[in-house]
Amino acid sequence: MTLSVGAQVAAPRPHRFRATLRANDIGAVRVNRLRTSAVSASRTSASLADPHSELLAVVVVQSGEVTVEQQQTCWRVGSGELGFLDFGETFDVALAGRGDYLFAYLPRAVLAARSVDAGALAGAVVGDGPLTRMLRGVLGQFAESDLGAGESSELALVEHAVVDLCVALIRAASGRAADSAASGNLNRSRAIEFVENNFTDPTLTVARVASALNVSSRYLHKLFEGEKHSVYELIRRRRVARGLDLLVDPTHAHLSIGQVACRSGFVGSSQFGRAVRQLTGSTPRVIRREGTVPVSAAGSA
Repeated sequence: MTLSVGAQVAAPRPHRFRATLRANDIGAVRVNRLRTSAVSASRTSASLADPHSELLAVVVVQSGEVTVEQQQTCWRVGSGELGFLDFGETFDVALAGRGDYLFAYLPRAVLAARSVDAGALAGAVVGDGPLTRMLRGVLGQFAESDLGAGESSELALVEHAVVDLCVALIRAASGRAADSAASGNLNRSRAIEFVENNFTDPTLTVARVASALNVSSRYLHKLFEGEKHSVYELIRRRRVARGLDLLVDPTHAHLSIGQVACRSGFVGSSQFGRAVRQLTGSTPRVIRREGTVPVSAAGSA
C-alpha cells in the first residue's frame, strides 16, 4: 500500500497486529481504506527521492485517531475529522487503537493546477461536517469498488469529482494550518518549562519530557536541533546549576556532596562530580571550599 511503501511501518504489538486494506486507483488519484490495530509510520529524509514525494494524502478518520508530527508541528485527527499528510516532507504518524481510515492520495501537479499549496497544510484539521461526511462516503465506496475497470471517460469524471471535493475541504482548512515556527516555539517553551519544574527528579529523561508534551522523542530532538542546547543538556545543566547554588550557600553547608547531588536531581555524587567538572573545570569540594562558582560556569550552567 502507499503508506507502507512510502514510510517505515511498525506495530507496538506485532503478534497482535491485524490490518486489512482496500485500494483503488481512480485516474491519477489513489484511494485506500485501512482498517488496522495500532500502528506507526515514519518517513525519513532517505525516502524523499521516491515517487511518493509528489503526493498529498487527505486522511479521513472513520474511527480511531491519527497523531501526526511534521514540519515541527504535532496535531491529532479524531473520529469524524479530516487531516493532511505531505509525503514531500519527513513525518511520524501513529494510528491509535483499532481504527478505520480513508486515504485519498492526490498528486501535487493536480493540486497545483487548482492553485493549492500542498506544503502549507501542516496542522490543519477539518471537523465533522457536510463536506467531510460527503468525502467520507465517497472514499469509502470508491476504495472497495471496481471503478478501475471502467471506461476512461467515466474515470476522468469520477477523478475530477474526488479532486474537487478534496480541494473544497483543503480550502476550508487553509486558514487552520498551524504556523510551524509558532508551533515549534510553543513546544520548545513547553519542554523548557517541564524541565524547569521537574529537573530535580532523578528519573527525568528526554523520553519523559516528550511524553509530557505528547510528542515523540525524535520530534523533540529535531525541535531543539537549532538551539544552543539539547533537551538532555538542558536537564543536565539545570541540575548542575542547582547543585552549584547549594554548594556555595552557607545555609546548606551541613549537606554532604551526595545530598547536594540528590537534591539537584543526580543519582549520586559520582555523576554529579563528573557533570560539575565538565561544565566548570572544578570539583564540588573545591567550589564549596572557595565558596564561589567559577565565572565560566555562571554563564553556561
